[in-house]
Amino acid sequence: MNTVTRRSAMLAAMGLPAAMGALAAAAAKEFWDEKFPEDWSAAEIQRILNDSPWAQKGEVKFNGGPGGAVGFSPGGFYSPADQVQYHGSSAEKSPGAFHAVVRWASAKPVCAAGKGTPDGASQFYMLAMTGDFPDAAKPSDSESVTAAAERGDMLRTYTKLERKGDAPIYLDHIQPIPGGEMYYFSRMDPITAANKEITFTTKMGPLEFKAKFPLKDMLYRGKLEL
Repeated sequence: MNTVTRRSAMLAAMGLPAAMGALAAAAAKEFWDEKFPEDWSAAEIQRILNDSPWAQKGEVKFNGGPGGAVGFSPGGFYSPADQVQYHGSSAEKSPGAFHAVVRWASAKPVCAAGKGTPDGASQFYMLAMTGDFPDAAKPSDSESVTAAAERGDMLRTYTKLERKGDAPIYLDHIQPIPGGEMYYFSRMDPITAANKEITFTTKMGPLEFKAKFPLKDMLYRGKLEL
């Protein structure tokens, strides 16, 4: 916690840089460390859920390489093997039209903003990805058992939390949620502050998703919260 003392305030008034830095750091404290969750405004709640250290816009790239199909079809599916329907309109979309927000649904500030802790948060790092993209957790009616198994294997291969200094944590399972998917990663090998940055990555056919989370920013009331 940054504390401004009378001495540092006086030194800042004299123009000394160190003291001015202390004042700036204290002033930069975020609302989630200053206010109780019940006092957060609607705009602050939306910021936690959509534009905060725990919620980042995903980078979406089009790549026809390993892990999926080579193109899109007009019916809102990508093919041939992995027939997974898009969210939203069934009209054909260009790769540039897709967008996603990746959110740590198991993190305490996100739980507070959502007014509830999801089941499994104590056992798993839970990341929700919502937006406009192929639905990996909800296959089409025409998908075969073999194709479903291949899709699951693909997701477990390409979906992971990359961390500096340690091995990646691979996907345990996935569930559909309104507007997207919930990804579950085991807490058995925990993420620590020493990992510095976590990169969520996944692949759905020709689409690759990535979101980076600097751990130094993911402190809630002085504690790393994931």
